[in-house]
Amino acid sequence: MLWFAFALTGALCQAVYGLLVKVLLRTIKPYPLAGFSFLSGSLVLLLVSFLSGIPPLGPGLLPAVAVTVAINLIATVLFYRALATTDLSLCIPMLAFTPVFLILTSFLILGELPSPAGVLGILLVTAGAYLLNLEYRDGRPCSLKAPFESLVTHRGLQTMLLVAFLYSISVNYDKQVVTESDPIFGSAIVLFLLGIAFLLLAIGTGSGLHGSGSDPEESFRPSSRQVLVFPVFGIFLAFEAITINLAYTMAIVPYVISVKRLSVFFSVLFGGLLLGEPQLAGRMMGAGVMFAGAVVIGIWG
Repeated sequence: MLWFAFALTGALCQAVYGLLVKVLLRTIKPYPLAGFSFLSGSLVLLLVSFLSGIPPLGPGLLPAVAVTVAINLIATVLFYRALATTDLSLCIPMLAFTPVFLILTSFLILGELPSPAGVLGILLVTAGAYLLNLEYRDGRPCSLKAPFESLVTHRGLQTMLLVAFLYSISVNYDKQVVTESDPIFGSAIVLFLLGIAFLLLAIGTGSGLHGSGSDPEESFRPSSRQVLVFPVFGIFLAFEAITINLAYTMAIVPYVISVKRLSVFFSVLFGGLLLGEPQLAGRMMGAGVMFAGAVVIGIWG
């Protein structure tokens, strides 16, 4: 059950990261925000790795890094785009579909297959996320089919569902990165490359920290508040990477990501309590179903 604790910690860190992104997207452009955040995370991981010792590197490390960086580059662009246009508590639940996609992708890529009880737990986690996405009145759902109807018309939800599918591919290569290095160094390289890629995108598109300006150098110069925020991003990203990677070494990917998707519950909680987003009380039913699924996976998976 130690893997469960690691995965749950990673879920909380991811929810905090999503909250920070949602808040900072009001004042910072997506590409430089992603670039400086990933670089901050990589520097924290590299520091830890140097202190603990660089691990032996396997021959499959570079191919796995290349694949996961490419997929995560696309997924992060879409992730930020969805967060910029949609409520945190509305779009993040779409990520809970990743474990369902993983039942197929992990089998095809890693040969990992959950037990029947594990599949039940995965489906409960996803069902809970669906309930979180319902509209409520007086604590009761208004319509069980509303999320499907929203998915047909809401571009932000469609984008986040695509992100969920892309993650279901990339996390398998994230595990390969861990097995070909260790839970720290491989992720440091991945975050470093992602950070450089997003800063290059920011420069190429003229997307500075403060929007368009006549002086490109001034546009990319962080304010004193931003200088303090990015290390916080780095700490949460690094801690998420370490805890999830440790969980990968103890359990199959579909189980780890299912528990990690409890970040959906934390995001809904943060959205309601900190950002004033509606429907918090009614969505607790969905949270309960998600936790039930996580318990099934942890005990019988």
